[in-house]
Amino acid sequence: MEQIIGTRGTYLITGKQGGKGKFGGIWTGTTADGAHRVSVKRIEKYGEALPSLMQQLVDVVQPNVAPTIDTWIGTDGCLYVVRKYIVGTDLKTVFTQKNIYRKVDEMKFVEAGIAVLNALEAIHNAGIIHRDVKPSNIIIPHAENDDVTQQDFSKAVLIDFEQCSAFPNNSDVRSSFALIFSPPEMLMKRNRLVCPASDLFALSISLFQLIMGKAPYTDCNPEILVNLQLTYPMKQPSRMDDKLFAVLSKAAAKASFPKPPRQLSPDVVEQILQQGISMRYQSAADMRTDLVQVSQTFKPVSWLSKIFRE
Repeated sequence: MEQIIGTRGTYLITGKQGGKGKFGGIWTGTTADGAHRVSVKRIEKYGEALPSLMQQLVDVVQPNVAPTIDTWIGTDGCLYVVRKYIVGTDLKTVFTQKNIYRKVDEMKFVEAGIAVLNALEAIHNAGIIHRDVKPSNIIIPHAENDDVTQQDFSKAVLIDFEQCSAFPNNSDVRSSFALIFSPPEMLMKRNRLVCPASDLFALSISLFQLIMGKAPYTDCNPEILVNLQLTYPMKQPSRMDDKLFAVLSKAAAKASFPKPPRQLSPDVVEQILQQGISMRYQSAADMRTDLVQVSQTFKPVSWLSKIFRE
């Protein structure tokens, strides 16, 4: 059992969590007194701003935000981030395991969306953009071996802040994006345009996928998928509630390009991107207000429709 010392405490490493992560090693452990389980990430490559952003997250205390307990730069130059270990099931797992997915009422996904908006409001108020909102980064907490379909989805927790950034962000560093979920301004690498509305876009696409059983655009070819993600408008499925679609389509609004972006000047591309952003919700609180209203009148689809998703 390895012991590591952070700036706010000492932690005992007890095992690995899923091997090597995207950004570095991931371990599980406990606080030195054994009172709390923790996850420890060692991030080998990180931007100049990330250490200070992780420090800011330590001070963000909100039930739907995964608690950051400690963070520091080690003698090896890696960034270490300690968070409370959350036992539960992420929504990507719920979505991909059909024997689970068919048992989840669509209303539960709406409740999870409201919870994520609570989390986004808290981090946005701290000047932080998540930049990687998607089903795999939303966990429904529950005790080990409990049935996730019977849990309270309003307690959903937003995790994984390793791609977060401050806003406004004038950095020229090329940032990654998530296929399907990221908004056009991230696809086009316009860092300074990334804002709270960017996270709301990603949440909208996530909810659409979870509720309808598929994303508003799909393709096996990544290049074609990126093009659809950049230009294809969200269209209302025949069985989607009108009020719900109004919320999701507003959050995921994008302005259309008259021709392929590469044939337009950078200034014109930026104007089109800004136009799309201005059409969306500008704050998590505004989107939450409308989504709560939807939740009060939402009509779940029949069990048969759940089997034969569009």
